[in-house]
Amino acid sequence: MAPPPLDATDPPITLIVHPSRAGKLSEAEVRAIYLKQRRFWPDGAAIVPINREAGSQARELFSQRLFGQDSRRAAAYWNQRYFEAGEFPPATLASDEAVLRFVAGNENAIRYVTTDAVPDTVAAVLVLH
Repeated sequence: MAPPPLDATDPPITLIVHPSRAGKLSEAEVRAIYLKQRRFWPDGAAIVPINREAGSQARELFSQRLFGQDSRRAAAYWNQRYFEAGEFPPATLASDEAVLRFVAGNENAIRYVTTDAVPDTVAAVLVLH
């Protein structure tokens, strides 16, 4: 089943981090993080990218806006990376609320949510429309 096309009424996708990591990231930087081509923050700490669960609207919007393809293509990428190098895709969490709590408590995490209004317990580093 193909994902629905992007629509002007779809919510924004906001990349969030712990407030101690506040700043801006480019789309290219976020792509590299989610493909695990960039693995460390400037201070040397390991980046912890988090995805939404497969099939969720948030994950489809994120995949389409950042990578220009649906999440099934990302799954194919990760299958190939696993067989070539034993690499695993980013971990998943099932709700924006769980993500907000996780990122607020983990200074190395990065994650996306389907809103542009984020609480002050996290910091927005990029908004994808």
